[in-house]
Amino acid sequence: MKYFYIFLFFHFSFLIFNCFSQQPGWEIIPSGTSTELNSIFFYDYEVGFACGNSGTIIKSIDSGKTWQSIQTPVTNDLNDLYMFHQDTMLVIGDLGAILFTTDGGSTWMSDSGNISENLYSIHFSNGNGLSGGSSQSIYWIVYTGSSLTWIEIQSGFFGGGFWGAYMLSPQIGFVAGENSIFQPLFGKSTNSGVNWDFTAFYLNSNEGRATGVDFTDLNTGYVSASVWDGTGAIAKTTNGGSNWISTMFTNPLWSIDFPISGASQVGYAVGSQGTILKTYNAGMNWLPQQSGTILRLNKVHFKDFDFGFAVGENGLILRTTTGGEPVTLVKNENQSPYSFELFQNYPNPFNPSTVISYQLPVSGNVTLKVYDVLGNEIATLVNGEKPAGEYEVEFSAKGGSASGGNASLGSSFQVVRNLASGIYFYQLRYGEFIQTKKMILLK
Repeated sequence: MKYFYIFLFFHFSFLIFNCFSQQPGWEIIPSGTSTELNSIFFYDYEVGFACGNSGTIIKSIDSGKTWQSIQTPVTNDLNDLYMFHQDTMLVIGDLGAILFTTDGGSTWMSDSGNISENLYSIHFSNGNGLSGGSSQSIYWIVYTGSSLTWIEIQSGFFGGGFWGAYMLSPQIGFVAGENSIFQPLFGKSTNSGVNWDFTAFYLNSNEGRATGVDFTDLNTGYVSASVWDGTGAIAKTTNGGSNWISTMFTNPLWSIDFPISGASQVGYAVGSQGTILKTYNAGMNWLPQQSGTILRLNKVHFKDFDFGFAVGENGLILRTTTGGEPVTLVKNENQSPYSFELFQNYPNPFNPSTVISYQLPVSGNVTLKVYDVLGNEIATLVNGEKPAGEYEVEFSAKGGSASGGNASLGSSFQVVRNLASGIYFYQLRYGEFIQTKKMILLK
């Protein structure tokens, strides 16, 4: 009898694993280099660049699926980059390295000017930008479309530096790093770099270094951090940087990104040992994701809630189109013809209505919600138990009343108040699995 139960256990275990598999939310993409990569940036959903040590720059023109090496005139470690256009880009690095291209990397203008510090971070908003570096240096940068002007705000301090820079608007910018006594240091300007306010703080009473910074509005901001005891932290402010509350993590964190500004709820952070963290509630909770690596991740970059990248040691590139969320796939067609899948709405762009379709491999509790770019919930389209099958919901952005739909596909017709033109997101939750997609309303 004992062996009979053992047989049943392995038999049903085999059936379960044969029926379902889990497609990773992140995939490792061959980069063509083993050099450490420090930053990545995509101008749109097709063209992107990554940079790294020893003058390394690589380029993708197919949404990050493949990469090619770009010749550069320097051997300095390159630490960060920003794209103004699919062909126009600024790259910064150690010993004041500054590279600028207007033809997609075919030719480069290289000039460090009078800058001798290592430049660690760079970010722009409509032509105005910030760069932070060693010796607590800060540079305000003006890009006119044809030229770049670097204005030194400060430099030459003993120790410290700014590893994170973020522009919320052309007038409002932030830097984050550490001061000379190993405290995380935050700087803010609200008048185009003319005046600055600095705040030093601790990470739950610990010394450490802020490694990245992102703000979703003037008051709400986040820094990733490496703590001096070898752990990591994410600190959050809700009053413009005057006060910070820290959440501690096992590994140092090196980058943070909230892809949609304006009180966004969704953000990502990456760090050592392949750490990837995601929040759905503006940093109240951070959930780990499976990266498939134990290598250090130096930078995370998302175009929207779903399409993003992380780069790090040994030329590592990770790519996701599902917000890092795994997808359950059905492998045994005799069990179910379906996989867990949220499809792109059609038409897209739409006016005033569009159809959202999804499918489930087995029965389960399902929610389907619509959000605006601020993370505010617009509508709940589905909320309840659903059997395996295909479903569709017709969503209307024009005020009115709701009516029934095609019962054979489990359809319904959902109407909300009149919405303005713009970008919206719809998110499907099914057990532990989540998918989010973008849709555009054009009136």
